[in-house]
Amino acid sequence: MDTRVRVNNPGIIYFSSFYTAIGKVCIAKSNKGICRISFPCANENYFLNSIPLSRHTGTDIKSQRNDSILKYETTLLKEYFKGKLVTFDFPLDMSCGTPFQKKVWDKLLEIPYGVCRSYKWVAEEIGCPRAARAVGMANNRNPLPPVVPCHRVIGSDGKLTGYASGLHIKKQLLEMEYTTIKCRRKAKTL
Repeated sequence: MDTRVRVNNPGIIYFSSFYTAIGKVCIAKSNKGICRISFPCANENYFLNSIPLSRHTGTDIKSQRNDSILKYETTLLKEYFKGKLVTFDFPLDMSCGTPFQKKVWDKLLEIPYGVCRSYKWVAEEIGCPRAARAVGMANNRNPLPPVVPCHRVIGSDGKLTGYASGLHIKKQLLEMEYTTIKCRRKAKTL
């Protein structure tokens, strides 16, 4: 049974929040899809102010808490943060990005769970081989972590570099994904 809720009102951004082991997660949904995820999220007003509302319709947009409209998406995110392998199959609204940022974010969606790629790899894959730094800036502006998995992008030397939520969170997410993959492989061999 499909439990996703579609939003038809372009004048409202719906939001919700929930707690995980890494802190509070805030999530927002426009009529196009999930438009913002932030964690750890200390302040919902700051979170709501971070959503570029004018890019969604060009009209006056209101925000409204509605946990039931976001139940499907929050359930998947809760499972992810518990270390479960999930498929984020809900619509995404990346309209806040520039054409370059959207190209980067689309490429990030292709990086498999538990796998890391370099900024240079992303730059080469999108046809801009000298744009590794610009890829890093696009990652920093990613409105949809961990769904758009910018945490899976590391330096060419294998070092963890840059993450808007902090390197300790990036490390925690990568370790969680690695452990999940390792456990799944082990279970398959038993």
